[in-house]
Amino acid sequence: MIVHMTPSESAIALTLAVMRNTTARVNNVADKQMGKQDPMAFGKQFNLYPDLSVYPRKGGADLITHQGLKIDIKATRYKSGRLLIHIDKDVQEVDIYVLGVVDGDSVDFVGYIKSKEAIQPQNLKDLGHGSGYVIEQSNLKKFKEANGN
Repeated sequence: MIVHMTPSESAIALTLAVMRNTTARVNNVADKQMGKQDPMAFGKQFNLYPDLSVYPRKGGADLITHQGLKIDIKATRYKSGRLLIHIDKDVQEVDIYVLGVVDGDSVDFVGYIKSKEAIQPQNLKDLGHGSGYVIEQSNLKKFKEANGN
């Protein structure tokens, strides 16, 4: 499922990311990010309003659905990239993790996984930056396209 962002939407997402990162570093919030996030494109596709606030925070969801599901977006620029979750994440903190592959102003949401399926001992790996939960794209559930495919 590919979502195309307008240049304005991409600029807003980048500005928000820089502001949040700067705020976190100034307030000594540890950077535990294992990959980049991009909740704006997912919110656009599913008509969900992303959290645009900027304040020191750690953890939490990027979006909350109308049904109350907490969604955390993980993004990569690598076409074969994996969904990476920090080892300190609590299974109750998020309901669903989504992986998006970013290519310029487009994001291909390759799939999703429930938190309770992702945060399992068998998914722990060390990719050179410490242990974390690593989910291969082949283990993600695919999104249904608007035409039912």
